[in-house]
Amino acid sequence: MGDVNEFYVGYLKAPPRIAVFLRWSAPTLILAMLGLAWRLSGAQNDPGDGVWHDESESLVGRIGATPYPHVCVLSKRADHPIETILLVSEGKHGGGERVAALAGQIARVRGTIVERDGIRLLELADDELLERADSLSPADAADLAASETNPRRDSLGRVTLQGEIIDPKCYSGAMKPGEGKAHKECATLCIAGGIPPMFVTLDAAGKRSYFLLTDPAGRALEGRVLHEQVLPFVADAVEISGELEMRDDLALLRIDPTSIRRL
Repeated sequence: MGDVNEFYVGYLKAPPRIAVFLRWSAPTLILAMLGLAWRLSGAQNDPGDGVWHDESESLVGRIGATPYPHVCVLSKRADHPIETILLVSEGKHGGGERVAALAGQIARVRGTIVERDGIRLLELADDELLERADSLSPADAADLAASETNPRRDSLGRVTLQGEIIDPKCYSGAMKPGEGKAHKECATLCIAGGIPPMFVTLDAAGKRSYFLLTDPAGRALEGRVLHEQVLPFVADAVEISGELEMRDDLALLRIDPTSIRRL
């Protein structure tokens, strides 16, 4: 039978051997837990600096329906006189038919802006309809009209990139983090509901680049092609090959969806 002096009772002084054990094991256990917490926190996806603005905003620009619903507005940047803002609806839905009716026209849109790293989306509320507008100066209206009839297009050749297919609405601030395995189901539902699929890459310096995914002809990925050949790869690390094109300020990656390869 062991030494009865080693029997520990909480309201009595701890026996010597137990006191020595606790003196060394307790700090060690605390340090181990802190180290584990630090490692687990470092392994989490960066939530990013995306912002979902609280206030509704009104924009006047040229409405476009292809490859995905968007509005082109005049930009103050010298290198990109036209800024393209993707249009989406509330919840997990794209701009859809509400935008198609005004495609090619100058219109006013109202909604809330979601943005990250220069990518901006406008979420149209159900009660904030698109409407034709005539508040632009003749010169500004002419500039936007010119971007419709003669958009700036630069073909940058064929590329092979590694990254992740994301839904830009959540990624830009609607949810944090809006990427990775934890967000796979949500991103899949968003893209299936009409949010444009976007591809994000990360270079060695930590800089992210974004590419709107289209079919080889530069049209929206939709229907069976989207559901069977694109959605299964959302939020996974993948490699994609395609033709890279700059359309005004928007980078398009025209891909053959059968070429997507999981890494």
